[in-house]
Amino acid sequence: MPSLTLAERASLVGPLDYKILKTIYSLHRNHEWIMTSELVEETGLRLNELQPVLLRLYNLRLLSKQIISGEYSYRITFTALDILAIKKLYVEKVLKNLGIVIGVGKESEVYVGYNFNDEPLIVKFHRVGKRSYKNIRKIRNIQKDKDWTVISVENAEREYQALDCVKKNYGYVPQPYGKAYNAVAMELVEGRELYKSELTNPEEILDQILSTIRIAYNECKMIHGDLSEYNVLVKDGTAYVIDWPQWSSPENEDLLIRDIDHILAYFYKKYEIDKDVDAVIDYIKGKP
Repeated sequence: MPSLTLAERASLVGPLDYKILKTIYSLHRNHEWIMTSELVEETGLRLNELQPVLLRLYNLRLLSKQIISGEYSYRITFTALDILAIKKLYVEKVLKNLGIVIGVGKESEVYVGYNFNDEPLIVKFHRVGKRSYKNIRKIRNIQKDKDWTVISVENAEREYQALDCVKKNYGYVPQPYGKAYNAVAMELVEGRELYKSELTNPEEILDQILSTIRIAYNECKMIHGDLSEYNVLVKDGTAYVIDWPQWSSPENEDLLIRDIDHILAYFYKKYEIDKDVDAVIDYIKGKP
């Protein structure tokens, strides 16, 4: 099959295909591979009705398959999870069209999309793979055999929760618009990463970053957990703290200290802004 974009694959998924993908995803929480006989029982379809759908989804690379106990068994791919998210965001009137990919990271892929007013937004698809999975387990208490698709969905939920809370409390983050499965739709910030920016107002930008971390800590009970010059965008003299899925609770003070150390070290090295770490930590915690 010729290479298709994510949007093109999504357009080829009809209502019955969508039903089957949703069923397989829901059964994933119990076990990794879903047998054909189980799908017959869950969907109420006859085998001769189900098999062509499974073949089509497999050919679209939305399913993986292998033989278990003498019958074909299936699991969804990350692309299928993305498509479930696209369809749900459409139904919820958040996303009308998906555009091109504009960023690929260790744990996510970022696309431009358009809402029902044809205004641009960002859709971030969380995709936790083997390497990032190991790193996440070190930070968060995640059972060793937990499925990657489940963790990806949880990451999206966590990021939306963080953005929603921090934004509602007037922190400097992109506005979230919605979430579905492993995707978060949010404001498109056409800025530059902090490490690529030459600031004319570095003190103000640092204050915005620290005030956002203070809001997250006190109002949302969250520590970013990965704060650095790579997770801040700057647009028109305003900072936007991004990438929140790994946030942690305030009990993990080592992460807060690490976050503050990283961002203060960057501003000292590049702009010679010298702030006392202990005083900043007290500010973050809301101490007088």
